[in-house]
Amino acid sequence: MNKKKLFVSNLCWKKENLKFIVKTIKHERISGIDFAPLNYFKSWKNVLHNCKTLNKFLNKENIKVNAIQGVFYKKNLNIFKNKDEKKITKHFLEIIKICKIFKAKKIILGSSNFRDPGQISSSDADEIFVKYFKNLNKLLKKNKIYLCLETIPKKYNENYISKFSHMVRLVKKINSSNIKINFDTSIFHFEPYNFNFLSKNIRYIKNIQVSQPGFKYFEYPTFKNRSFLKSIKKSSTKSISLEIISKKIDENKFLMSLKNLKKHVG
Repeated sequence: MNKKKLFVSNLCWKKENLKFIVKTIKHERISGIDFAPLNYFKSWKNVLHNCKTLNKFLNKENIKVNAIQGVFYKKNLNIFKNKDEKKITKHFLEIIKICKIFKAKKIILGSSNFRDPGQISSSDADEIFVKYFKNLNKLLKKNKIYLCLETIPKKYNENYISKFSHMVRLVKKINSSNIKINFDTSIFHFEPYNFNFLSKNIRYIKNIQVSQPGFKYFEYPTFKNRSFLKSIKKSSTKSISLEIISKKIDENKFLMSLKNLKKHVG
């Protein structure tokens, strides 16, 4: 059984919580964070300079960055619009530069707006999606960065890839060395699940995020939650991230969540 590296997404906390987060991560011996730039900075303007400044602080505290996420937040770009293709690739280049600053090896991509097909049929959308990411893989491979594509439940306004089985089909069609899956456990709350299917396709998963709306994942673990935690503990996936969805940070519950993450999958 592989020892897991545990991380916590900065979607769990705000900039003003940084000192508490750093102290807690170090005390609990968590490896580091997943980082969404616009959950920390105000805009994409000067983002490279701002990331360099933050990276100096994180290096000083010996906190690593596992992945960059929220990469198309507040970007009015859509993969199904021809006019946006060059701008999308240009933005991916900037995200890769951010990865280099933090020495992060992964990009996590969900973003419902970025991949909303509108009136395009599902089959045509799949063709466009696969073609674009096949081409992008060359850039990712050159820079030794993995892109981890994420399923988003329909509840969060997703109109395209709302099922894990659909994501698996797309990643198989892309069939590229540096494009894999970010498995977010929020899927369990919104769709029936077949663990045999998960086990058969675990090799396509490069990163896992335990999504915990309102701190309930560990406080009130369902049978699915417990079964999944057992399965990922046995999996070859090395990095597990905690992503708490809450209006404000509750320091006691946050600490308990980290302890439970270590207990169940560490």
